[in-house]
Amino acid sequence: MNFIFKLDSRLITKTHACVAAALLSLSFISEGASLKPEQVNLVNPPLDSIQKTSWNGYPILIHRRTPAQLKLIQESFENTPDKRDRFTSYQSIARARGNEFASAIRQFTEQYITENNVYMSENPEFGIYSMSSPILGCSVSKTDDGFMDPCNGVSFDYAGKVDNHSGYSHLRLMVPPHKIIDNRLVFIDDFEGVEIIDFTPDILAMNIPDITKALYAVDWERLDILKSIIDSSPEVITETNSHGSNLLHLSAAHETTLDYLLSLNKININTINESGYSPLLLAVMIGNHRNAKTLMSHGATIESYSLDGKTAPSVYEYLTVERYYSPAHADKIIAELKK
Repeated sequence: MNFIFKLDSRLITKTHACVAAALLSLSFISEGASLKPEQVNLVNPPLDSIQKTSWNGYPILIHRRTPAQLKLIQESFENTPDKRDRFTSYQSIARARGNEFASAIRQFTEQYITENNVYMSENPEFGIYSMSSPILGCSVSKTDDGFMDPCNGVSFDYAGKVDNHSGYSHLRLMVPPHKIIDNRLVFIDDFEGVEIIDFTPDILAMNIPDITKALYAVDWERLDILKSIIDSSPEVITETNSHGSNLLHLSAAHETTLDYLLSLNKININTINESGYSPLLLAVMIGNHRNAKTLMSHGATIESYSLDGKTAPSVYEYLTVERYYSPAHADKIIAELKK
């Protein structure tokens, strides 16, 4: 079962100023310790409060909704993505965790949608979502209107749907399989999909430019397909998409394709996309220090520089200005990258 899906570019289309402004407006989720599922308070937590726990390697947030937020959720249900677009959302999960896991999430989520459960929860007062954004995997933060992915400014409403970016409208925050039993949160660790779906797209059959096919191949970590595309269309190595991002930018999140592309030695490792990000900055952004170190070992610079009329911030500037890390924390990360 294959659908042509929208590529989650992971290439950051916002300017530095927009991201900084978005970050300034955030009411960050508390840094308090994560609770065990059985410790989550589903009886009388404060309205609009957030509790944190974890499931299957995912950080999970539990949001106590206010009456006004419940009304907003009811009004927004008509904006639920259609079945085809929802499929692309599950593809995003399959890309990271495999078909079996994504099939289970799909079955659990579709139960709510087919039952017209606008709240995506057994108890409407509580929204239970993965804190990991389906775009870059960054931890979402709470805002006055829902949640926001601080890495790119994409926001989600109180039902977990993207509400401010048409390019990501098919995505939503993942709802982990769970039940609420006697006011206790119980995760269903062995939940399985009745049907295991192959979410992998038929990349080579897509009627799209070769550079886009190559980007899909990188995103799905299909090195065999990437090599095939490069063999037949070697120009894709230096081509960019509409955001000025090339294969190295996307490979910042993927070790195998990054190593292969670097071995070709045909892409400027310090290339900058339209948002002012280099492959190194993207690797730092998503926390892939292995790839960041690999890029640095091949000549990626951690200092600020300009190229082709665009300027990339230094790693230190990115961490302290855009991520609001303390100077000491930024220095610690940079020292680790230099080891």
